This record gives sequence, C-alpha cells and structure tokens, in this order.
Amino acid sequence: KDSGCISKIVNKNHFLRLSRYLDDPRVKASMVHGGSTDEEKLYIEPTIFLDPPLDSEIMTEEIFGPIFPIITLRDIQESVEFVTSRPKPLALYVFTKDDNLKTRILSETSSGSVTFNDVMIQSVCEALPFGGVGESGMGRYHGRYSYECFSHEKVVVQGNLTVEVEARYPPWNAYKLSFIRLGFVEDFFGLVLLMLRFYVTSLFNYVV
Repeated sequence: KDSGCISKIVNKNHFLRLSRYLDDPRVKASMVHGGSTDEEKLYIEPTIFLDPPLDSEIMTEEIFGPIFPIITLRDIQESVEFVTSRPKPLALYVFTKDDNLKTRILSETSSGSVTFNDVMIQSVCEALPFGGVGESGMGRYHGRYSYECFSHEKVVVQGNLTVEVEARYPPWNAYKLSFIRLGFVEDFFGLVLLMLRFYVTSLFNYVV
C-alpha cells in the first residue's frame, strides 16, 4: 500500500463498487491472495480469486480494478467453449508456443483483438485499431480509425440521362439475364462478347 507502485482507485464510487465484489460471501470463499482495503486512501490490495462462482458480479461485470479471477479448465477445447459461451471479450490474451492452438483461437473465437504471449501492447499501438465487438464495444479507435469511426461517407451517384441500359428493365429474356449476371461479376469482356453476339444475331434476323 505504501510502496508507491500500486495506484489508488480513481474515486469513492468505484472503490465501493469493487469492495462490493470482494464482500460477496460466495466470492470471498474463493479468495487465495490479497483482499485488504483502505477506504480513506482508496486502496485495494491486488486480489486473486480461484474459481469464483460464474454468476457472481466479479465474473459478469467489467472489473476495472486490481482483482484477478482465475477459472481452471481441463483442456483447450473446454477453454474455447468457455470463451464462446459468454459475451464476446474486448481482448483475448493467450500464452502459448503452439501454432495450432493459435490458429484455433483465431478461427473459433470472436473478440475485439487477440494478443499472443503479451498483454495490453495492442492498445498503445496507434497503427492498430482498438475496439470491441458485440457487448464489448462498438467502433474502432486510434489514428485514422478514429476519424473513420466518427465519419459518414456520403454516397453521391450521378446518372446519365442520355444512355439507358435496356437490360435493367422487364420483360426479362435470356439476353437481359446474362447481361445482369455478367455485370454483377464485372466481367466486362463477357459483356462485350454478349453485346456483339446480340448485335450479330439481330442483324442476321433483320437481313433474313
């Protein structure tokens, strides 16, 4: 408390909120380290809980304090299932050298960001977007991502009143449907061939 290395809680309201988490009898039974508080100095000792109840506030609310709950799981599969069964996290921090595990984490879970073998560094890098997904947050911030998040790109289209594409309108036929399909996939070469074929066929029918 007097080391100068641990900051105090930002204000009394947050101190009382965190103290309420610590005072929950069910949670207190899982405490393995710390737990002391000093309201006058707004100090809470770094506290560790081992397997607290999953429905307790400490496991369902954002903590923002020196409280660290640890949940033990049997294997990686159970860990992935635990993450995916709960609201999507702001960040996942995974410590492993196993590339296959890294691939599973990236492909089978959803979160605002994933950091392997470190913590928090993604949040201080201005070149990377920072933000959550789902309940963990909306939008992306840092650098140009902040500008894009709070900007609206207005779409303005200027039509051409002198040229009309007949294939846009019914009645539909094989030529019009082919024209639309090729246009959607931006197959411009195919469109040219289609129009040439249509022109030659029309010219032949006219001559005949």
